[in-house]
Amino acid sequence: MNALRTTPHLRCSLLSTAVILLSSSTVTHVRSLSSNSFRMAPFSVSRTGTTITFSPKVESEQSGLVVICHGLGDSAEGFRDFAQMIFLQMPHLKIVLPTAPTQPVTMNAGMAMPSWYDITGLDERSNENCRGIAASQQTLVDILDQEHAERELPYERMVLMGFSQGAALSLFTGMQLPGGKQLGGIVIMSGYLPARSQFSITEGLADTPILHCHGEADPMVQIGVA
Repeated sequence: MNALRTTPHLRCSLLSTAVILLSSSTVTHVRSLSSNSFRMAPFSVSRTGTTITFSPKVESEQSGLVVICHGLGDSAEGFRDFAQMIFLQMPHLKIVLPTAPTQPVTMNAGMAMPSWYDITGLDERSNENCRGIAASQQTLVDILDQEHAERELPYERMVLMGFSQGAALSLFTGMQLPGGKQLGGIVIMSGYLPARSQFSITEGLADTPILHCHGEADPMVQIGVA
């Protein structure tokens, strides 16, 4: 059972607001989200393993990157529609949707599911037990570094965003990048700071823009631990 999930309407409204962090001065209008627009969308979709990538058909038009990390038990497919909607509004972006490795999750009775790290509980003490988080952190770092190396895209034109467990990973990763790799922003939806004893903000990244959205009545990740 996936305990941490959101509704399509909520995801869409938050993501559409958040991605303004990478808005381009060259975008002068918002494309329609009609079915006709989807058929004529100026993007290409590729898949490498379990990762889905949306890119401008004309590569030279790309000027930003957004990496969206799903929540516990979900996959890249769960955010595919949001990537489409965001791209139609901001076609200068590349949007990467990675999928977490499948592994047992202690909180869900050891059931194997896509998970960025093990979750033993949602209380503050259990929050320290995040086996596997370093490997997932490196996955995001590799995506960012590859984009910088291959496209010469500045880190300030990149955003990490995620929902729930994916939001926690985005925060944990984005604020601990090596010096000189400050992101354009981090978007946290119903997230929290995982593995606090392992977390230390890299010098120079304290002023990284962060949009943290959390429901006051969230029954799973209570706002007190957000």
